[in-house]
Amino acid sequence: MQNIRELVEVIRSNPQIYHLRVGDHLPDGSIVDQDEDAKIPAPTTNYVKMIAAGQSVMEYAPTPVLQVVSKNMALEGSTGGNNHTNMIHFTNLRVCDGSGDVMLARLSMQIAHDGDKLKEGDIIQLNLFTPLTYPPSGGGGSHHRMPAVVVHTYTKIGYSALPKELNPPMHCITMTQDEVDECVRNESQNLRGGEGGDDDEDDQYERLVEVECTAQNRCCSLYGISQVVCVCESDPVDKIDLEMVRRYCHFATTDVSKMKDGWKRNMLYWWYMTNIYNICGKDNRKEPPACLTAAIRKKYPEPNGLYKRYVPKKKSRN
Repeated sequence: MQNIRELVEVIRSNPQIYHLRVGDHLPDGSIVDQDEDAKIPAPTTNYVKMIAAGQSVMEYAPTPVLQVVSKNMALEGSTGGNNHTNMIHFTNLRVCDGSGDVMLARLSMQIAHDGDKLKEGDIIQLNLFTPLTYPPSGGGGSHHRMPAVVVHTYTKIGYSALPKELNPPMHCITMTQDEVDECVRNESQNLRGGEGGDDDEDDQYERLVEVECTAQNRCCSLYGISQVVCVCESDPVDKIDLEMVRRYCHFATTDVSKMKDGWKRNMLYWWYMTNIYNICGKDNRKEPPACLTAAIRKKYPEPNGLYKRYVPKKKSRN
């Protein structure tokens, strides 16, 4: 019996090798009457092209299906108080769509270990994700960009052999220098979003100001990342589990039930900046985009309506 159990476990653990076929008996007594491969949704076509072109993919495919080409896990450090370093895992996938186009899929930290178990050929359905474009390392700066998704939740739905041929890496439409300069100007405007009134350094507080994030003025396209849709739409604040965030946040030392809303806001700022913008590590702080700041403040408001301004950390002089 032990040999049989071990054999069954091998088969169950390797679905990419041992497929169910028509006529196979299942544990519940039923018989497979349809090829399992036929039940798996095909990867979504033209998906990578649409992200590369900056087109909204949320209506085209709210839950796209993609196939794993390869993976690797990265370990990054986020330094908090007393020089305590919190090591964070991220899993990076190369995924292809139904048209054979390939892009990066970066898994958020809470699903990094589960994602590291994925294998070549696994088919996944994205449930909550952020489509964007980014400049690859050594890729020529802001002029050259590539499509990607940051995945927050997904479901593994099957396995299939990879296509025999995949298309070369896809690049987005090359930006002109004038367009790059315009993006830089927009970045400086999108951080404040009109909040604060004046630039008096002694004015440490500001009121919440509604910010409209549009395709013409994408407030959350910052720090080299260009969002295809507003991050507040692709990864809504009200869907973030604070208990889950607390488990990863290096400065969260209090139970969520005992936290003031100010601590909750700070946790969310950290969460988005680390997962979406990959801003983490010692002395690596950046101001969240105006649209995201407003959404977080609306979700966890300050009773008096005043919020402390973001103050960049001053670099020490040696």
